[in-house]
Amino acid sequence: MSRRPRQGRMKGSGSLTLPPIGSASPRRPRTLLQPLSCSPMKTFLKWTGIVLGSLLVLAIIGGFALYTKGSRSIQAAHAVEVAALTVPTDSASLARGAHLAGVFGCVDCHGDDLAGQEMGDAPPFRLVASNLTPGGIGREYTPADWDRAIRHGVGQDGRALFVMPSGAYNQMSDRDLASLVAYLQTVAPVENEFDRVEWKPMGRILAGGPIDVSKGVHAGTPPASHPDADSTAAWGEYFAMGVCAYCHGPNLEGQMVEDGPEPILAPDLRAAGQWPAEMFHEVMTTGVTPDGREMNPEVMPWTMTARMTETERESLRLYLASLGPAAPTDA
Repeated sequence: MSRRPRQGRMKGSGSLTLPPIGSASPRRPRTLLQPLSCSPMKTFLKWTGIVLGSLLVLAIIGGFALYTKGSRSIQAAHAVEVAALTVPTDSASLARGAHLAGVFGCVDCHGDDLAGQEMGDAPPFRLVASNLTPGGIGREYTPADWDRAIRHGVGQDGRALFVMPSGAYNQMSDRDLASLVAYLQTVAPVENEFDRVEWKPMGRILAGGPIDVSKGVHAGTPPASHPDADSTAAWGEYFAMGVCAYCHGPNLEGQMVEDGPEPILAPDLRAAGQWPAEMFHEVMTTGVTPDGREMNPEVMPWTMTARMTETERESLRLYLASLGPAAPTDA
């Protein structure tokens, strides 16, 4: 009787066992490679996010760098040479100092009582004119400190005084400055907190870029004395080369002034020297031009010339007249 071969065993196969005939073979797992999405919109959004994220990181790094640089500029100390002033105490010098506080525009920014005031509060900074009285910085300012601040634009701590127009006062004589200091030391004290400009984060970033914090620092040597105001062109030159030249340029031929909120063209001042004397005095005391326009005192500080004596204004007119006519302009 023949033997029936066992299912699942092959001769010589050892332990290899085959599935029974007719049974289904087990399925092997199959791996399908799924293609990645190639949607153009998804690719665009992905790279847009990468670019914007990179730009944001760069902006943060750049802003921090400018903030750091600006903070250093604000805190930087400036060394300037100051005069050894002898402050007078006589009544004539005190009266002269009070007059100069008006003629040189101290009261226009610091107030009639010189107690300081807020000049503007914007995202970059809060601008203030300091309290000059003995209730403010006048309490501890020495004559050297006053010289450093008024004629050189540097505070007691050596930092630049950002909005102090020292370029207009750098040529003030030692004698006039001493009289002004004598007056400042005797004004009535007012207690308030107007100290100096407050720099906000945006302002510090700008100070690290387009804003030159030290622009108002002047290291030049001012004159020791000045001509008398005696209806001659000499005193007019002394005043014009300081206050007027600050906006109208060193030759008074006009220039762009970019210190304010927007650039302003300061005209050729020689033209005013050609006006009749009566017209010149009228314009410089009322702020109304020959064609009837009212001048903005924040742009053209006619209030300063209005406080002059008639002799001082005439000296200024004579000096401007000595410069000759203004250059012709295109129609």
